[in-house]
Amino acid sequence: MKGPSENSNPAHTAMASTKADLRVLKSNSTATVQELQELQELQELQELQELQEFLRELRGKSPQEMLGVVASSQLIRATILSVVLVTGAIFALTAIPYFFGDEPAPEPVATATPAVAVPAAPVAATKATPSETPGPLAPLGVNETLPAAPNTNPLEDKGENFLKDLE
Repeated sequence: MKGPSENSNPAHTAMASTKADLRVLKSNSTATVQELQELQELQELQELQELQEFLRELRGKSPQEMLGVVASSQLIRATILSVVLVTGAIFALTAIPYFFGDEPAPEPVATATPAVAVPAAPVAATKATPSETPGPLAPLGVNETLPAAPNTNPLEDKGENFLKDLE
């Protein structure tokens, strides 16, 4: 804990009187507001002085010389540099991986197969088959193949409310 400050009143003890505490609080807040206003006025004065100095530099000069004063901030140079860097980054992050990426594997050449047609299994006789490799999704039936009736469209709306069970 810090000791008493220079502005503290040694005769006043904390929580002795609510009225006295409010009076001290009011005087402290008034002083703080005054200090903030003084700081703001000082900053405004400094900004005004900087603006006046800048305008003194521009007074009596030709437009080309004025542009030279403004261009001395090297804004154009910084803009050109940023455009070059962004363009380089775009090239590096897109074109280089595209050209040096993995080559796709060549497709295997199909060999001649006999012209004997294999009869397809009837749809009704097909049974749901689980995947060959059991995994964490096997109990959910993710890789199973289910038979569908050939004369119905599974995407067609049948007028059923599929959310009726949630109510």
